[in-house]
This record gives sequence, C-alpha cells and structure tokens, in this order.
Amino acid sequence: MTNHHENPPRPPFIRGGSQVLRSLLFAPGHRSEMIHRAAQSQADCLILDLEDAVPENWKIAARESIRHALDQGIDFRGKIFVRVNSLRTNLTWDDLQAVACQYLSGFVYPQAESVEEIRLLDDRLHRSEAELNLSLGHFSLLPLIESPRGLMNCREIGQSSHRVKGLIFGCEDYLAALQGRHDDLDTALMFPRSMVAATARALGLEPIDAPYVKVHDLEGLRLFAETGRNLGMSGMLVLSPRQLEIVNRAYTPTEAEIQQACLIVAAAPQEENLGISIVEGHFVSPPTVRAARKLLERAEAIRLCEESRR
Repeated sequence: MTNHHENPPRPPFIRGGSQVLRSLLFAPGHRSEMIHRAAQSQADCLILDLEDAVPENWKIAARESIRHALDQGIDFRGKIFVRVNSLRTNLTWDDLQAVACQYLSGFVYPQAESVEEIRLLDDRLHRSEAELNLSLGHFSLLPLIESPRGLMNCREIGQSSHRVKGLIFGCEDYLAALQGRHDDLDTALMFPRSMVAATARALGLEPIDAPYVKVHDLEGLRLFAETGRNLGMSGMLVLSPRQLEIVNRAYTPTEAEIQQACLIVAAAPQEENLGISIVEGHFVSPPTVRAARKLLERAEAIRLCEESRR
C-alpha cells in the first residue's frame, strides 16, 4: 500500500464518450480487505459502497473504513467513486462529510428520481470543494436510475448539473417498484435499459448498465453484457472480480470490428460523393462511417487506459 502522497494519478472525467468505464466494481465500505482486493483488479472504476452492501449498524464503520483507505492510498489507477445513501435516508450529508477528499473522483447517487435531489447534491459538493481547496467541479456525479419514476425523469436528471457524467440503470429496485420479474430473456429490463442508454447518449453522458446478479453464471453474464453493448451501453456495474474479464471483453471492440472500422473509414474519402456504397462487401454510408470512427476512438481510449496500468 502506498503513502497517500503517492496516490497514482487518475485521468480527468471526459464528458462525451471518450472516458473508459467498461466495468464499475462494487466493494462494501465496511470490508477493508475487499476494498484493497478490488483495487488490485482490472476494473476501470471502483465504487466503494455505503448503501445496500452495508448493514445499517455498520454505516459509521464503513465511512471510517473508506476514508482510512483513501487517506492511506489505494493503489488503483482507475476512477474511485463512493455510493452514498439517498437523501430519503437522512444519511447522505454525513456520508459526504466523512469521505469527501481529493482522491475521490465523485459519487454514485442511488434511487435518483428528481432534479431537486441532484441540485441539492451539487450545492453540497460545491461547498465541499471549497472547504477542501479543490477545483470547482472536482467531484462528478453518477445518478442511479432505479425506479419507474426515475426512468420517466432521467432526461431532466441528466441535465440537472454539469457534475452528472453518466446515468446508471439499477435493475433490482426497478423491478421491485415495477412489480415485474426476471425471466430468461430479461424482458422487463429491455425498455429501461434502452431508455437509459438512449437518454445518456442524447445528452453526451456515459450510459452504464445494471449488474448481472447471478454472479456464478458466467455464460449468462456474457449474454447480458453483450446485449447491453448492443443496446448502446458503454459499460456495466460489476458485483464480483470474477465477472471482470467477461465484462471488459464484451465492452472492448474486437480485432475484427477494428479492422472493419478501419476499412470503412479508409473507404470514406473516395466514396463520399457516392452517398451509399458497398466496399469489399461492407456497407458504407455516412452513419456507418460515423459509427466506425467512434469505435476506433473507443478502441484507442481503451488501449491507452490499459497501457497506463502496466
């Protein structure tokens, strides 16, 4: 474990899709051994949890554990967030007061349902930054959309503060509020996953998918992650380090996709006057060229991210 003056540098949060957040791994705040084990993983982001993963009588200990880990220095080169408790619990401000520091990238806010909640958080984080002598906007926010009401308000939530850098979908609380249920195709989740993805993309934010809760079902995880990517998600929540390899792979362009994108982009200049064409069996049009360029940008961002960890 490193001294806190030697914490590894973390890249700024880049709004608009070039930030790499394929995997966001939870670690319970009251389990210090799990925090440091998670920091040795290949996750793109750690979420140190003060909410669901922490029993009520362990909340204070969890805050102390997280703050101790941050002050001592977590040897992790990705981004570190803390999931606080929602304002409806009356624990949020104590959570923020206990853990806010320069080594945190920001906060995950659960059960987000209204603009007012996010604006209250924005104001409190503004004051925290001033108290800690941090630059304005140091702390980012990732609201969790976990209810039908939150889903209906997700556009307004995404626009409520410049701190909001992404929207996360949370499936279990959503299903409970919906009175829906899981099936083999996760039918009840297709609409909210698509809605969160489309809303986030429209606002230039990162769309983050729900976790796959059957942690031992790796084939099911692969299918869930690939579906999320097909829907437009840029990454997903992760409950166990054993899920990371599959999730990171699902959200990383394959060599075949990169080669095809290179071919489409290379064909674009000489074909631009034709509008739509077929080049070596590949459909080329303005939308496919834009998609290919975005894929290549993401592949390069992932390459740089992984290089920085070596």
